[in-house]
Amino acid sequence: MKSNRTPAPDVQKRQQSVRPHMPSTAEEREQQKQRDKSFIIAMNTFTAKAGLLSDDPYFGGI
Repeated sequence: MKSNRTPAPDVQKRQQSVRPHMPSTAEEREQQKQRDKSFIIAMNTFTAKAGLLSDDPYFGGI
């Protein structure tokens, strides 16, 4: 019987290409930590002013 399945794409290659750059030095890790921390603070401030980040009419928000 003839199979009509198509071969699966090479998942391993795809996952490797999506992998983000990880900081390698202590200085790069510290800079990334500071960027993450400032982003979290900014988002917390925004959500405190604007409310929930939801498009669901039941919860409201933006």
